[in-house]
Amino acid sequence: MVNQKIRRGEAIMSLSKISPSNREKENQSLNAIYNSIDKNESIIFNSGAGAGKTYALIESLRYVINKYGKNLKEHNQKIICITYTNVATEEVKERLGNTDLVLVSTIHERIWGLIKDYKKELVQIHKEKLKDEIDNLEEELEKEKKYEKYRELDSEQKENFKKIMIESQELFFQNYSVRATELRNIFQKRLNEFPDILKSVDNFKKIVSAIYKIKNYTKCYENIRLNKQGYKSVEYNSTYNRDQLYKMRISHDTLLEYGLKIIEKYDLLKQIIIDKYPFIFIDEYQDTNEKVVLIMSYLQNYARKIGHKNFIGYFGDTAQNIYNDGIGRRITEIHSDLKTIDKEFNRRSTKEVIDIINRIRNDGINQVSIYDDCEGGSVKFYTGNPNDVKVFIDKYEHQWGITPNNKLHCFVLTNKTVAEFSGFENIYNIFKETNKYSGINYNQLNTELLSNDLLKLGEIPNLLFKVVELKNNLENGQTPVIDILHKSIYKDMNILDLRKLIELLKKNNGKTLGEYIKSISTMYSKDVEEKYKKVIDIIFDIKDISFEKFKNYLLEKLFPNILDDDIEKANETIQKILEINMCEYNLWYKYILNKHEDKIIYHTYHGTKGLEFDNVIIIMENAFGRSEAYFNFFFENYSHSHTLEGKNKHKFEQIQNLLYVSCSRAIKNLRVLYIDDVTNFKNNIEKIFGRTDKFIENYSENTLYESLFV
Repeated sequence: MVNQKIRRGEAIMSLSKISPSNREKENQSLNAIYNSIDKNESIIFNSGAGAGKTYALIESLRYVINKYGKNLKEHNQKIICITYTNVATEEVKERLGNTDLVLVSTIHERIWGLIKDYKKELVQIHKEKLKDEIDNLEEELEKEKKYEKYRELDSEQKENFKKIMIESQELFFQNYSVRATELRNIFQKRLNEFPDILKSVDNFKKIVSAIYKIKNYTKCYENIRLNKQGYKSVEYNSTYNRDQLYKMRISHDTLLEYGLKIIEKYDLLKQIIIDKYPFIFIDEYQDTNEKVVLIMSYLQNYARKIGHKNFIGYFGDTAQNIYNDGIGRRITEIHSDLKTIDKEFNRRSTKEVIDIINRIRNDGINQVSIYDDCEGGSVKFYTGNPNDVKVFIDKYEHQWGITPNNKLHCFVLTNKTVAEFSGFENIYNIFKETNKYSGINYNQLNTELLSNDLLKLGEIPNLLFKVVELKNNLENGQTPVIDILHKSIYKDMNILDLRKLIELLKKNNGKTLGEYIKSISTMYSKDVEEKYKKVIDIIFDIKDISFEKFKNYLLEKLFPNILDDDIEKANETIQKILEINMCEYNLWYKYILNKHEDKIIYHTYHGTKGLEFDNVIIIMENAFGRSEAYFNFFFENYSHSHTLEGKNKHKFEQIQNLLYVSCSRAIKNLRVLYIDDVTNFKNNIEKIFGRTDKFIENYSENTLYESLFV
């Protein structure tokens, strides 16, 4: 963000002059926040895109530090500032400067910080969770059709079957991905007293997997009840995107669930949080999970009940809520009695861009530029067809003088296009073939494979990210050891041993993912340094990792509940994932981290949240994801959106927010190319964007056109 703003200053001579009257008006919105802080009056600070929300957040934090800092230190109290991503956390810390009064972190890190010391209470909640999971699984075994052959066994047979399969667990997982005939042959003799149980190998796998889960959960439950060592605390680790409940480990979603339960249940904990952290600031509130808002509501209500001071400030914009799990406009339903403070200045874009985004959001917030010299931008809307896209981008690459220092950012609707132009098309195409990300699950691919927020990566993408990260960090001689190794590994090692471990890890090699995993697992299987094994265990989270176990893990997660007829094809897909070159995985890794090196950068619409660019091209069409009528639905209903109800209203607002976020990324130049017929809603497009032009018909700058192909 900082670098982008420096480049912005070099690229645009305008957007620099602020009149005394505008500065005073902006200060009035800050003063309104300060006044609410002094009155102990919790707020929602609504600011449109580019309004300087982060600036207002930083200034509010500084106000609390300057006015209440001495008193906070005397009472050993802190200020909490919750951000949406790790990138935002670092930006707030950098802009705020050095202070030990403010705890800046993501929501998961902070919730864990609030509850982790209440080990006994957390273990009790975990125990209840295990009981619920066991009950649910046992109920499924007794009711669902896929477990029918198991239900036909009598009690003694069920116990014998469970005993045999628990003893054969290693064999079962080693052969999980083989064809039905082979698996049937492997287990036929062992299960000869249950002739019908192997008739459907698909259902057999489901029965056995449920039995293993029940066994693991029950054992964990009993160990908690007996107060055994290793079962006296719950662990949360932000690097894992999945629960391991039987190992006493929870992931992101379960952390929020436990946080809500423990804070709701224990009044003493509520009071401790309130008294220790009297000021709580939440950034990007619109994308915050409902459970977090519920927690804040419980804290505020209890503070009022006992008469203790507690200020909660939500900073964000409902029009920028683009994630399904975000609270969005429902925040006041969950957390009532919040004072609303709106800011209508825009500090990012030229007047021409601001006028467009005002018409898109079309609500109570009508932004104006804070700058007197805000004119000079350019916005145009073109219609065309898919064949025009390449020429359209080429045109503006030339016209805008695009270079590595003056980049062009293209927003496209399809993940396939982003992957293709970013160099990891094979990864995208193969993941699209998996059951996990095909059919009705296709929309998950956008978030779980291409998200710049690591917490949103899917289970397998997250694992692959960690594998590629290890390889990158080892190859980069400048990477600090603390970024390569977990603290639990290096904390008791001397420099010589650390060097030996790093050199050992560097010996892993391979051109493809499969070769690299084979190299890792081969080394792991030898009588090798225990610290090496610990590094690998932390990354893979698979006991005694081997190449076959890794393959089976991919199969299990990417093809859940697979039918026998599909196993061969699924294994072929897994093999394709393993055969992709590590260079392509590296390009995907850089995309996730926003480490773009080209002069033309491609983004999904969702992937641009929180960013800003001088030059933006948006390629738009009717369809989006699995919806054949998406943006056309928005434009068709634009003039009468106030009459929409229910699902149609929700759909309209979703599209509106995504379009608003996308267009508001532009600082100076914005171009939209709509590659479907707009005849039925052209008038509404022109109400927002002004005149629309047919691209080829109006692309009459012949000398420029010819120069592109010389």
